[in-house]
Amino acid sequence: MKRLIICTVLIISSFVFLGCSKEQKTESPVPQNTITIGVMPDVESIPFIIAEKNGYFDKEGVEVEIQHFKSAKDRDSALQSGKLDGVITDILAVVFANEGGIQLRICAKNDGNVKLLAGKDSSINSMNDLKGKNIGLSSHTIMEYTTDKMLEAGGLKAGDINKIAIPLLPTRLEMLQGGRVDAAILPEPLAGLAVKNGAKVLSSTDDLKNKAGAIAFTAKSLQESSDEIKAVFKAYNEAVIYLQNEPSANYIDFIIEAQGFPPAIRDTLILPQYTAAELPSEKVFNDVVQWLQANQLIKADYEYKALVDDQVLR
Repeated sequence: MKRLIICTVLIISSFVFLGCSKEQKTESPVPQNTITIGVMPDVESIPFIIAEKNGYFDKEGVEVEIQHFKSAKDRDSALQSGKLDGVITDILAVVFANEGGIQLRICAKNDGNVKLLAGKDSSINSMNDLKGKNIGLSSHTIMEYTTDKMLEAGGLKAGDINKIAIPLLPTRLEMLQGGRVDAAILPEPLAGLAVKNGAKVLSSTDDLKNKAGAIAFTAKSLQESSDEIKAVFKAYNEAVIYLQNEPSANYIDFIIEAQGFPPAIRDTLILPQYTAAELPSEKVFNDVVQWLQANQLIKADYEYKALVDDQVLR
């Protein structure tokens, strides 16, 4: 009888132990890398903001932390110090990063539109009218590159206009609207606000189909967290589908608040026709590199295959 009681206790104890072990495994999931992405107050970042809001990252089983920056300088400083895995950026910035020793790789293009605008009270009505005029832009950036491409498409040369360096976007908008520059290049959402206030659209990257925007991740992150980054893009594509089908009225207020857009742009905000993540054009990439070299902004030569990761989207 005593032996029977001891055996029974041992059997019950073993079931309790197994149950506890099983319970412990359930409460302690396998840890995974958190993917940290730096975004700017622009329309290019919106699919990531929506993916976070709608739980698409959670659905794909990836931990994502989105960090908001008000300036590219602060974003790039965080990237350089190793605080970010990925950034919403452009091809020029990626080339500059690699030139400075940061191993950054383009995984996809991003969607956005940049417009060259003439002031409301200017006499500028076409690209030809820009000769000898002052254009506000940011030097040695995607904005200057895009301006040169727009001028080229309009039969003009960079030397035909006066480039006025105005790095801060709100200041550039203010100077355009105040007539302190004849024209300016602006991204959305500020471009839409400028048009609402009377500015005239002379050209846009939608017209040129020469967009140099990029979504990039560090080579280190791609090596150590490739599965997580693949999941990030799956969530991104789900957000794109949502944006393609959902009426903007259902999310516009959230976007304005999350991105820190001025409330005044609510009725003027023009979102891009977002598309599923895809690699950037090799032609555009090569054109950017050639422009940087021609302007003596980089020393090394960069090839598409060296700076573009074609594995993540497969």
